[in-house]
Amino acid sequence: MSSNESTTADTGAGYENLRGVLVAPGDQATTWYYRAAAPTLATDANGRVQFTLINAGPMTMFACTGMWGVATATLDAVRADLAARAGVPVAQLNLLPAPVEVGEVSLMLGDGQGGYVQLGKTRSSGAPPYHAAFNIMLDADQAARVRKALSGERGWLELRYAITAAAPSRHTASTTTSDAIDVEVSLRADGEQADAGLSLRSQVSTHAERGQEQQQTQHVSADAADWGLPKP
Repeated sequence: MSSNESTTADTGAGYENLRGVLVAPGDQATTWYYRAAAPTLATDANGRVQFTLINAGPMTMFACTGMWGVATATLDAVRADLAARAGVPVAQLNLLPAPVEVGEVSLMLGDGQGGYVQLGKTRSSGAPPYHAAFNIMLDADQAARVRKALSGERGWLELRYAITAAAPSRHTASTTTSDAIDVEVSLRADGEQADAGLSLRSQVSTHAERGQEQQQTQHVSADAADWGLPKP
């Protein structure tokens, strides 16, 4: 698989936005695929955002867990809407995660002017909601920028996921053509003639293989101002 990489927001090409979730129809009227419009921070069992910022002398400990997924309650509401649209019971509506591959997940530190450098990187859990944990020690300058992000200022901290559409299956197509030729042969032996019919069949097979299509990697991101963090 070959891949081109670009840094863009999630355009949701082929998807529609329903209740803040991107959805696209599958190959059947009762099958739909979904994906989150943007990443955010994960929450614990009590609904608290998984985020910690602790001073440790000249350094500051920064820990958080990102996610690129959709809450169960929201998915239930989206499934009900799509079932009503299709005119089928909710139980018959299949709402599946979009076939994607999630690559590197990064925390990007901004300068407030649109420029970013990578503060930390990790791999996701590999399955929805694609949790990604970070534990980073910040120097004084980095901590000051993160605190600006926590106060609601944009352009200082960003969570970024690299997303690639799943590679298509390799398809093989074969065609066979046949030609039949009837030939009459006369044989003479011992003064007697014998006629025989001979059928010749030629077969030509062609084999065509369609290679994998070029895949496009994009980055879906969210500014810290949109993470739903409590203000310090």
